Amino acid sequence: MYESWARTVARVVAQEYPAAMHHEQDGPRLAAPHELHPAFWGSYDWHSCVHMLCTAAKLQLRIDDLRTATLLSDLLDERLTPDNLAAEAAYLRAHPLYERPYGWAWALQLAKTCRGTRWETALGPLEAQLERNVAAWLGTQQWPVRHGAHANSALALLLIHDASPRLREPVERTARAWFGGDRDYPHAWEVSGHDFVPNGLAEAALMRRVLPAGEFESWQGGFFAPGAFAFYTAPIQVNDPEDGQQAHLVGLMLTRAWLLREIGRPEGTQRLVEAAAPHLTGENFMATHWLITYALLAEDADAAQRPA
Repeated sequence: MYESWARTVARVVAQEYPAAMHHEQDGPRLAAPHELHPAFWGSYDWHSCVHMLCTAAKLQLRIDDLRTATLLSDLLDERLTPDNLAAEAAYLRAHPLYERPYGWAWALQLAKTCRGTRWETALGPLEAQLERNVAAWLGTQQWPVRHGAHANSALALLLIHDASPRLREPVERTARAWFGGDRDYPHAWEVSGHDFVPNGLAEAALMRRVLPAGEFESWQGGFFAPGAFAFYTAPIQVNDPEDGQQAHLVGLMLTRAWLLREIGRPEGTQRLVEAAAPHLTGENFMATHWLITYALLAEDADAAQRPA
């Protein structure tokens, strides 16, 4: 399985087009993705490239086949150079709202994953710029974004809290302010047609990290309504997974499985993983350019639940 995932990661990250880089133009010339983002081009968009490289860094340590492992380490050597990452840090300094907050969260996850490796030093300036951008965001954002796509605040804060020790205190303070008083979450109001983030589960997984165990159990008891976990473990029929927005619903099954396992509710999650599995590899770029990241998170959360 890991070898197949690794080959898919390497292939999609090397695919420059189609591309949706979501940048603001400052003139009539449209730059190619690799010119704008020498480290993070390919895999359709900046944030997907970032988290698929993070996935590559994880997978290359788990693969027995030397040729496949080398394929990933060579990819990381090619992209995570000091010059490339300095250019990415400069871009985020000049465009301080770019990829806020989802791309930031995953770039910090990449820096965390590469600590202790030969890429750590090169990632340092990017990590420092991301920390400045996140701190500025948390200093001015009044309310969380609760919808089920990239702007979701709870998912970003969860990933940032996990990745960045220097940001944990402001993340915890913000999480308590935004979500500490939430009760009777209306889970049935999910799903909208392009969700890949289950907002209620992302919020719960964040609060599990932020609150002491006893306080979290009390918070969780008031947050989830009866029937919530049956709702979240029901597989989703995706009518057209080659439609990029509908492909989000495949990812939603994986993020549900991951986050349910994160909060200690693994029952029924395997059927979500199995429903999504056929879409992880193959020729459907709208699915393959990003889904493996969340399949690996679900796999790791499952392993963490097992007795040592």
